[in-house]
Amino acid sequence: MKRLCFPVLPVTLFALSCGSGRQLQSITITQTVNGQQIQFVATGKFSATPTTVTPLPVEWTIGLMAPPPPTYSYTLSAEPYVFHCSGPGPFLPIGAYAPPDPNAASSGSSKHVVVTYAQPNCP
Repeated sequence: MKRLCFPVLPVTLFALSCGSGRQLQSITITQTVNGQQIQFVATGKFSATPTTVTPLPVEWTIGLMAPPPPTYSYTLSAEPYVFHCSGPGPFLPIGAYAPPDPNAASSGSSKHVVVTYAQPNCP
């Protein structure tokens, strides 16, 4: 029987994987304000232990990914993303995405990624 993959769109965007084993299910982003800078850190929730990984290696983006490309090119980093507040805003959302396979190389491409966004809350 052929297995299909479909992206799902609740508050956080999930990409379902056609593989088996431990898979990244969702990403959350926390932000810490320090003066006029905000530090963003990604946390991943996985289908098997360890179920939570912080910091999660992700590709950081500014703005929404639309329309989705047929494959996503990524370079993963566990470093926090630092946003510099300037002007009154509004600001574009900060995005974090990663392939569902926790054993994926730190750079490459994937047909499916797990994505989430956070709105910078500048002081």
